[in-house]
Amino acid sequence: MRLPWWFWVGYADVAFWYVTIPLAIGLGLARWYAPLWLGGLRWVLHTAAVLLVLPFPATLAILIYQKHDATRYWRTLESAEAIAGLTVPAGSKVHFADKSHSIVVAIELPHATEIRGIRLSDVLLPSKRQGDAVTMWGGDLAEDQRLDGLPCRAGPYPFDKAGGIKFDDAGTIHRCTLASEHELLGLKLPPGTTVSRGDAENPWSLLLPADTDVYIPVLQTMAPGGVTLDVADDGRLLRIGSGHGQTIVVHGVPLNSKVFELQGEVVGSELAEPFAVAGEMRPASTAIRIHLATGDVSVPAE
Repeated sequence: MRLPWWFWVGYADVAFWYVTIPLAIGLGLARWYAPLWLGGLRWVLHTAAVLLVLPFPATLAILIYQKHDATRYWRTLESAEAIAGLTVPAGSKVHFADKSHSIVVAIELPHATEIRGIRLSDVLLPSKRQGDAVTMWGGDLAEDQRLDGLPCRAGPYPFDKAGGIKFDDAGTIHRCTLASEHELLGLKLPPGTTVSRGDAENPWSLLLPADTDVYIPVLQTMAPGGVTLDVADDGRLLRIGSGHGQTIVVHGVPLNSKVFELQGEVVGSELAEPFAVAGEMRPASTAIRIHLATGDVSVPAE
């Protein structure tokens, strides 16, 4: 930023107030008690103290202006009103991105409120937009609820500030964390699983809780806790992903869940540790393929 040097001096003065304020006080006291014979040096001390203090009133004035100006981006509803397609109660505090109040940034609810059949609390945040219009919202459930056939858990989602659930214009739930065990897409999912809705074109995303393994029938093995299962709308497992690279054992072969795809009956992955394939010891990270029907293990490059 090409700002004048005196701006940065003033910024440093305010930023390091715990140094400059005591220094200004010290210079002021030195000026007050300095003997008369110092002459012009007393005025140098006085000027230095004033210069150190001068940026603070200016900063205070800026902060007061900013606080006043910020109120033009907020509006507290005096009665129930439709905001960006949601009917929210009186007392709701709406934050806009512009002074004309056309783009909603957040809605602070004054209490637990039912919106589109969902009991919500705290803050609603836009999760998806089409132009300036909000097409999907994120928020926190006021209590555990059964929505779209899913037992959804109340509270926030630790990996996303947009809230514990996501819902669209029609009230369809696009993400929730399960409050209890639930069977979905042929899998028995434990409580704490975060379900992100899929469709005919996009897979469902199932993030398992870190402390619970889940049995995967097509693999005839347990998927370790903390991995994400991508499952097609018809129930086919497509891939397993994890930033931590937990080990998943398929047909006795230790695989890295960080790289794991299923195409038909063939698993493509990498060895999680050294393992013998076709009579030869292979190092970890070796790409391999496993045919689920026959159990055959091969190295693609060969």
